[in-house]
Amino acid sequence: PYNIVKTSDEKYAIEIAIAGFSKDDIEVETKENTLVIKTIDKKDEEEDKTEYLHKGISARSFKRSFNLADDVVVKDATFENGLLIIDLERIVPEEKKPRKIFIR
Repeated sequence: PYNIVKTSDEKYAIEIAIAGFSKDDIEVETKENTLVIKTIDKKDEEEDKTEYLHKGISARSFKRSFNLADDVVVKDATFENGLLIIDLERIVPEEKKPRKIFIR
């Protein structure tokens, strides 16, 4: 599950609930106009030897992609209490900003 939040006219945030993972288990990458969030595969590091009577919390890997507009850049990413927050900013070139025309 995720939220897309507008924090100001030119700033946005994507909030992704990632329970059961640490920030070392997650990779955030941008390529061209795509933001990709995925888990890092750690199969060979440690085999889980825990005996579960019921396993309702999934630990499977995931990959989630978001298409970004040409003028949107990723500014920062934070992870706290199972919530990954990715800050985005829309950079509008000067020639595309609205401007007032003086009337003579």
